Amino acid sequence: MAEAALFSLATDTLKSLATEIVKPAGSFFFQQIKLLRGAKDELRSLEGTVQAIRAVLLDAEKQQWDKKQVKLWLKSLKDVLYDVQDLLDDVATEDLRRKVTPGNKMSKAVRVFFSKSNQLTYRLRVANKIQELRKTLDEIAKDNLLSILERHPDETVAIGRGKKPEHPSPDEKIIGREEDKKKIKQLLLSSSSSQSLSFIAIVGKGGLGKTALARLVYNDGEVRQHFELKMWVCVSDVFDVNSIIKDILKSAGCQDLENKTLDELLNLLRETLSTKKYLLILDDLWNEDRNKWLKLGDWLEGGERGSKVLVTTRSLRVAEVTDARSVIHVLRGLSEDKPWNLFKKMAFGDGAESSDPGLEVIGRDIVKKCAGVPLAIRTVGGLLYGKTKDEWLRYKVRELPEIREIDEADDGIMQVLKFSYDHLRSSLKHCFAYCSLFPKDYVYDKKMVIHLWVAQGFIESPNGEDNLEEVADMYLSELLCRSFLDVDEKGVDGEVWTFKMHDLMHDLAQKVAG
Repeated sequence: MAEAALFSLATDTLKSLATEIVKPAGSFFFQQIKLLRGAKDELRSLEGTVQAIRAVLLDAEKQQWDKKQVKLWLKSLKDVLYDVQDLLDDVATEDLRRKVTPGNKMSKAVRVFFSKSNQLTYRLRVANKIQELRKTLDEIAKDNLLSILERHPDETVAIGRGKKPEHPSPDEKIIGREEDKKKIKQLLLSSSSSQSLSFIAIVGKGGLGKTALARLVYNDGEVRQHFELKMWVCVSDVFDVNSIIKDILKSAGCQDLENKTLDELLNLLRETLSTKKYLLILDDLWNEDRNKWLKLGDWLEGGERGSKVLVTTRSLRVAEVTDARSVIHVLRGLSEDKPWNLFKKMAFGDGAESSDPGLEVIGRDIVKKCAGVPLAIRTVGGLLYGKTKDEWLRYKVRELPEIREIDEADDGIMQVLKFSYDHLRSSLKHCFAYCSLFPKDYVYDKKMVIHLWVAQGFIESPNGEDNLEEVADMYLSELLCRSFLDVDEKGVDGEVWTFKMHDLMHDLAQKVAG
C-alpha cells in the first residue's frame, strides 16, 4: 500500500480509538470493556503506539523505495491496522445489533448465554484482542521504527529564515533563454512563408523549460500585437481530436460547447479562425500518429496568411510528424554561467550573493550534476535555500553521487526531484502527493486546495493554536518556493491566486502517492 494511503488509514484508526476512549456516551460494549481491569489503559496504549507510528509514516518513503525490508514493514503495519479497524467495526456492529434485535425474554436469555452477546464473554474476548493488537503494534514499533524510519538530520525545518517567501511568476523564473526566445520570436513574426499556416516545434527533454519558453514568447508585447487571436491548449498524454478542438475554441472565448457535434465544432472553428492571423500553442504533445496530425492541420487552415502553430514536445518524432512545413527548434541545457545564475537565484534569493567563496565552489559542483536542466537546478537550489555550508557539503558528498547522469529518458532528473522530495517535511509530502489526484495541466485554485488539505487532516498547527488555513498557506508557499509547484496567476498585491504543477512533478507526485 502507498504510504499516503497508509497514513490515512492510521489517521482514521486514531480518530476511532480516540472517540472510544474519551467519549462518555460511546459504544455500549466499549463502555463495558473499559470497566475491566487494565482495559482502558490498553486502549490508551494502543492509541499512543498508532500515534507514534503515524508520525513517521510519510518519512518512510525514501527507504520504502530503496529497501525491501521497509516494504515488508509497511505491509505488516497495514495488516495490523486493518485488524484494529475490523475490531472497532465488529464492536460497533454488535452494539447496533443489541439495540435493534427484537425478541421475548426467553429468546433473549438463550442468545445472551450462547452468542457473542454474552456480555461478559464478549467483553473479555474483545479486551484480549485489544491487548494482542497492542502487543503486535508495540513489536512493530520497537523492532523497526527507530532503525528504519530515522529522520533525515538535514530535514527542512523552516522556510528560509521564517519569512514568508515571494513567489516569482513563471516568466520571472526564466534565466538564460534570451537567444532561444529571440529565435522563436523571429519565426513567429516572419511572414516569408508562402503557406497560410506554418508549424514551429520546440523539442527537448523534460525539465528544460519548453513550456516556459513558449509562454515567454506568447506573452511578449510584439507577439501580442502581431496576432489578432492567441490561443493556448495543453494536450499532454491523450490526443483526442474532439477535446482538442473544444479546448481551442474555449481558449478563443467560445462557450456552450459540450453538446455540440464534431461537425458543429468544426464549423465554429472555421468561423472563429476566418480572416484572422492567429497564434495557437499546443503544449506538451506526445501523439506520433501522422494521420491525426494531417487531419488537425487541415481543420486549422482558414486563418489569415502568417498564422502560426507552436508545438512543445519531448519527442523529435512528434515534431517531425506534425507537418512537412514544421521548423524544429531543439532546446538544449543552459550553458556557461547561466546554470549558476539560476541556482543562485533559488539558493540565495533575488540579488543575493554568498560571501563565502568555498560555498560557491560547492554550489558549482552541485550545479554541474544538473546538466543545465532548469527544473533540476531550481529544485536543488530551493532545497539548499537557507541551509548551512556543512549541509551543502553533506548534500554534495552523500547524496549527489547516488544520482544518475541526467539523460534523454528523464531518469536522472526524476531522481534529482525525488531526492528533493525526500527532504520535505512529512506534512508537505502529503500535501504534494495529494495534488496528483488532479489531471496534468490542471490549474489549481489556491483557496480550494487549502480547504481540501485542511479537510483531509494534512495540516498541523505547531502549537495547537495557529489558524490551520494560515498554516496551509505557508505549506503552499514552501512548495512554490521549492519549485514543486509553479505560480499561474497572482493578484496586484502579489498574492497567489492559482498555481500549476510541472508534468514531471505530477509524475513524481503520482509515483509517491501510489
